Amino acid sequence: MSRIAQLVVFPGVCLALILFLAQVPNAKRHPGPRTAGISYLSQLEREIYHLTNDVRQKYRVSTLTWESSLGEVARNHSIDMLSRNFFSHVNPEGRSPHDRIIAGYRFSLSMSGENIWSGTGHESGETNLLARTIVESWLSSPGHRKNLLNPEFTDIGVGVAARGKDVRATQVFVRHPQR
Repeated sequence: MSRIAQLVVFPGVCLALILFLAQVPNAKRHPGPRTAGISYLSQLEREIYHLTNDVRQKYRVSTLTWESSLGEVARNHSIDMLSRNFFSHVNPEGRSPHDRIIAGYRFSLSMSGENIWSGTGHESGETNLLARTIVESWLSSPGHRKNLLNPEFTDIGVGVAARGKDVRATQVFVRHPQR
């Protein structure tokens, strides 16, 4: 390839790659909470998962299976809400929970749901207390409670993001057709 062709092709390929990555819906574009070295997030996610299943057992509803790809969907939404300072099931581009779930979940699904939570003033060492606060908050909200106790759901993902003392938590639920 001639030097002139290289000078023309290389920038074109770079531009095409940049435009492609800008269109990838699950690309991790949000710096901050997850990469800021806050180590308690995964522990908090697992604690919320366990408490959710404890509540489901208490109400004689089958437990949910942890699904890591759903956890990524949930975590990305929590990061997005925190990074762009909004709190909603629908993001600023109009993508619904179902839109985000089907884009990031590796299996087919027949139904989905989402719970979100926002809080401030929480310390990283308060993992158990914060997990209980979040789950109890969802239980006291009729729509969130319905999702949490829905016997049709089979799989769950939990994602938590924090910046300082500001925390966002998301649970996503699906019904996996084979379960």
